[in-house]
Amino acid sequence: MADPKTQTLKELRSSIRDIDIKRRGKNLSVEEREALELTAVALRDAERVAIAKIQKQLIKDMQEQTASLNAQAKNIRAKVTKMNRVPKVLDAIETAIKTAVKIVAAIAKW
Repeated sequence: MADPKTQTLKELRSSIRDIDIKRRGKNLSVEEREALELTAVALRDAERVAIAKIQKQLIKDMQEQTASLNAQAKNIRAKVTKMNRVPKVLDAIETAIKTAVKIVAAIAKW
């Protein structure tokens, strides 16, 4: 289903198009032409307001999505850090075992 703000903008643009077509009419009185021109100006103002509202909503949505992405990235970094602890501990154990083997080998040579 279409977003109501987007639908309103489409309707405004359709109305502007209709008014512009009517304004080109040759058989219009001065009052009719003036009324159509005022209507066109009012519709264009309404179009600008609708566009501004849509832009604000888009910016808000993008900010929310960015916050969500930042939270996910933080979570991933934390998990990667946690996962990296195991190899570091294994490296330390390996170093300790190698040192112990060297000591045992040195003692065995005596």
